[in-house]
Formats: sequence, structure tokens, C-alpha cells
Amino acid sequence: MAKDIYPSRLERAKRELERLMDRLAGDRIGLVAFAGETLTYPPTTDYAAVKLFWRDMTPSDIPVGGTAIGRALKSGLDMLKRLRAQGGETRGQVILLLTDGEDTDSEPMEMADEAAKLGVKVFAVGIGSRSGELVPEVNEEGQAQGYVKDREGKYVTSRLGEDLLSKIAARTGGEYLRADARHFGVEAIEAALVGLKRTENEARLVKRYDEVCEYLLLPAFLLLLGEACLNQRRRRKT
Repeated sequence: MAKDIYPSRLERAKRELERLMDRLAGDRIGLVAFAGETLTYPPTTDYAAVKLFWRDMTPSDIPVGGTAIGRALKSGLDMLKRLRAQGGETRGQVILLLTDGEDTDSEPMEMADEAAKLGVKVFAVGIGSRSGELVPEVNEEGQAQGYVKDREGKYVTSRLGEDLLSKIAARTGGEYLRADARHFGVEAIEAALVGLKRTENEARLVKRYDEVCEYLLLPAFLLLLGEACLNQRRRRKT
């Protein structure tokens, strides 16, 4: 709920994710909302249904606080592995991670290693300011009631953890992008996904050899027939 990206980190992420989905076509998309725990929506091409899932979502929908990036990655990988288990052709699989990067002891690098083994690239988008921002405290109606404090009564600030996000992206062969107040990076994300699809399509190219022997059969047959006729004429003359 921090306001360093207007109107808030969460609301801006929703809007930009929706804008990205409007630019995609035919890709199956699943969602993992996370704080201290995760809430998932299975992969589908019904983008309208996916949008309904998050449009009214608030922090109160996931009562366990925190930023468990490792759990979020695990939930995403579990969904992608289920798709593979269903059989059929599976195109390139990608995880788009939108977060401030402040992990709360959920072993994200282990999940990054798992993603790398599966060939799943993680594109991480860091949302927030490097200097840190106060975290608004909101009631059940979503109205602000001051700012969050720790047990010692000090105000809690949320700071962008770029180092971790860069390592996760690099470990999986993905890319790290930073969202700021002016640029969220949707275009860069789209370009990365398009580039990934193009590379994989090129990798699937298989050489096909057209059999042309049938076109040579008729001339060969005529030559044999001609030779047989010549031999017959020679025998008659003899």
C-alpha cells in the first residue's frame, strides 16, 4: 500500500498487469497473489476471468503479512509443472514476479535454482523506491489510518530490494526491470516475452527433406524402355 508509486504499489501493479495482458494473445496466464502466504488462480486464456480475480483484491484477502517471494515462486512453479504433466506441447514458460523484493525468510534463491532446472525464466519487476517509503495502515474498508509501526513503536519503511531480484532473474536466465513513478516497464516486459517466443520458435525448426526420387522414376523408365527397343531392333537386323 506504499504510495511511492501512484496511486499505490498494489494498485499500480494491477493496472500495469492488466495493460500487459491486453497486449498478449493466446498465452495461458495463472496468478499467484502473495504476502506471507499465497493465493492462486490456475492458468487460463480467459483473461476476463483473470482480471476479475485481482481487481477487487486487497491486502486483507491474505491475512498473513510479509513478502514470501520463495513461496510465491514455488506456487508458480507448481502450476507450471502441472501443465507439463497434463501432456501435449508446452511452449516456453515464464514467471513474471512483481514485488518490492523485501523477502521474509522464504528461501527464494532455492526456488530460483528449481526454476533454472526446469528452464523457467523469471522476469522480476521491482516496485518501489530505493530510499524507502512509509507503509500506510488501512482498516477493513481500505481506508488509511496512519502508518504501520513495529513493536518498538518506530515507523516501518518498505525499501526496494533490487539485489535479490537481480540475482533471481540472473540465476534463471531472465531479466530484472525496475518500475518507478513514471515508467513501469510493460513495454520492456512485452519485448522480452516476444523475444523469448521467437528464440524458442527458431529452436524448434526441423529440417525437412522433400523426396524427389518419384520425379526421376519416369525419365529412368523411359530410358530403360528406349534401351530395350534398341536392343530388340539390333536382334532383328542380326
